[in-house]
Amino acid sequence: MRTALLLLLLLALPCSALAEGFSGYAEVKGFAYGERFAGEPYGAGWGTLYGKWEQRLAEGQFTASLRAEWLTSPQTSPLVFDPADRKLRRPPLSAPELWLRVPLAPSHDLEFGRFQLGWGKTDGYSPADAFLPRDLTDPFADEKLPLWAIRLSGQEENLRYQAVLVPVTTPWRLPPLGSRNAPIASGALPAGTTFQEQDDAPPLPGFAALRLLATHGDWDLGVWARSGVRPAPILAFSLDPAMQTGPVPVISVGRRYPREHGVGVEVSRVAGPYVLRGEAAALFSADRELGDALIGTLSVERGFGDGTLLVTLAGNAIDPPVDPTLLFDRGLLPALIVAWNRTEEWGAWKLVWDCGLERGDGLVKAEVGYNVTDTWKVTVGGDLPYGSDQGPLGALHGARRVVAAVHRSW
Repeated sequence: MRTALLLLLLLALPCSALAEGFSGYAEVKGFAYGERFAGEPYGAGWGTLYGKWEQRLAEGQFTASLRAEWLTSPQTSPLVFDPADRKLRRPPLSAPELWLRVPLAPSHDLEFGRFQLGWGKTDGYSPADAFLPRDLTDPFADEKLPLWAIRLSGQEENLRYQAVLVPVTTPWRLPPLGSRNAPIASGALPAGTTFQEQDDAPPLPGFAALRLLATHGDWDLGVWARSGVRPAPILAFSLDPAMQTGPVPVISVGRRYPREHGVGVEVSRVAGPYVLRGEAAALFSADRELGDALIGTLSVERGFGDGTLLVTLAGNAIDPPVDPTLLFDRGLLPALIVAWNRTEEWGAWKLVWDCGLERGDGLVKAEVGYNVTDTWKVTVGGDLPYGSDQGPLGALHGARRVVAAVHRSW
């Protein structure tokens, strides 16, 4: 409650730049759902207070940020020290960025600390970074979690490279199982089944990756490789007789994190008003539930003034050994993803359609943002999952919602 009052106070106060190199925002969001789900209310709230400090240090740069949040639904943990986002639930206080970039030589930099990593060339889905940890507290947000890592990057003529070492595993964060944001398919378990989720500590080692890019004429070409612990968990369900004290089952849910190795290629080309992109990746794991994968994506992008239309097709040539929904980043494949966004004088809008081609489920997402002033913004939108509840998006029918947000930046 104190956090909520602080957010409202910051939204109301006049604000100019607090200090050179300091920026941030305060935001309050409200969600209205189309139905009650397992006792959850029709509405929910989410408040965020975010501050970021950037400082030039000679030719280097230091960046740090701090985020405080308040959620009405029970999807956050108590106030605990979780600097690598390894806990089961989202902490109310976190540091999304804390990194230092140091130039080693002209066109060669060393970056270390906590920062975002993203290598994908196709929009909507990329095998190069689909495995990276997401926070699914809001299942429609596609929020990547930052990593503690060391990154060496540079360029020599038309050749670019990035080498990344992630010494600590940051796992995917899931909503409470059985909630509207992580439902169990109807009929799969007896009504009223409850889940006892174990806060299993992920393995400490993370992964290492290398990426090489080159430009040749109108073509951009790239190759990459990675090896280490896969951040997306394999869920382990068990029925402990000692926990069965009532008329409905109590299922214990643990998490394990297998190792995975991968190699991939990527290519892109500008062809008139179009940008064509493609990727292919071979992923290998000795884990019997994860198995191997051969994933390919094709993407077409076209600009329309201040807007962009993106169409992405992605698929896996190898059938997974378990229901793909349980593998998270491969759950929707094969998939068609269409995204159209545009910036207007008054604000911006976007439309997104995610469609699972195997089970016929999908998601339609719409959002309109209006710039009241340079610092104030009002956003309204909605998320409409549809189709079979056996699919990862169709199963979220209880999370159909409209969203309204007030955002103030400085």
